[in-house]
Amino acid sequence: MMHIPSISQYRQGALVASLALMLAACGSSDEYQWEMWDTGQQEGTPVSINAEDGTEESLKAGSTLGVFVVSEDGTVTWMTVVVDKDGSIILPPEAQTGKVVAYAPEQPGWGLESFTTTQRFEVQPDQSKQADYDASDLMIGTITTATRSQEVRLQLRHMLARVVVHIVDETGAVDSDNASMRLLRMAGTVNVNLSAMQVSTVENSLTDIDMLPCNATDRRISLAAIVAPQTIEEGSDFLEFTVAGSHRTCQLPSKTELEGNKTFVFQMRYTDEGLVPEGSYIVAWEDDGSETEFNIRTNK
Repeated sequence: MMHIPSISQYRQGALVASLALMLAACGSSDEYQWEMWDTGQQEGTPVSINAEDGTEESLKAGSTLGVFVVSEDGTVTWMTVVVDKDGSIILPPEAQTGKVVAYAPEQPGWGLESFTTTQRFEVQPDQSKQADYDASDLMIGTITTATRSQEVRLQLRHMLARVVVHIVDETGAVDSDNASMRLLRMAGTVNVNLSAMQVSTVENSLTDIDMLPCNATDRRISLAAIVAPQTIEEGSDFLEFTVAGSHRTCQLPSKTELEGNKTFVFQMRYTDEGLVPEGSYIVAWEDDGSETEFNIRTNK
């Protein structure tokens, strides 16, 4: 029978842990003595968001995280913490020796019991505004210990997949004011196991997702959205591109696997005949692939 730890509410006691931007990987060692947690020291646990290729990101000041700490006797405590403008958070003293699991953004209704029960997370169907796009980016992580010469850090990981679409306009009719894009029938819900730090996509949780404009030039528009990990079958309707009230739909020419913690870039052309796929590739989470150019063909 699986042992389920007991749960109690964290009430008092705190320890300052500073957040800093760090590279992703570090080894573990039982010899680390947690000297940085000694009373009176202000140095704490740096935080990094660990992309697939080891690139680093930071959390914005004002971001809220949910934090669980499992003490050595199996007791679970839970709290929410807010990233201060100086990059610091407050953690309970039990974090010195216990297992820490953190998630962001903090979710209404996720509390103490969430550690031992499956939770559901849904991306926002309209991600055309930055706040709703950010609210769709589920991250989960833990504190990792390092050798004495390295720091201890809290590493978060993007649990969902990021889609970026670049469209080159060959008609001269597209600009950022009259164009919009939505992904069609995308899985947008996952079951979340916080204690295992894992997610699984809910089948048939299909929704259309309005994308966030992230870059635009005279001949090119780029948009992004966050979706659940999933498989898009060959020939599936993938996106709808709207220009001045006219809708064009594009199908994917090949089967595509969207995986967590990765960005999937799709390049397309907008012609008088409609949308034409030009290829796809995978990059680090925050990389939109915009430096990978392809030639503009005009029929003017």
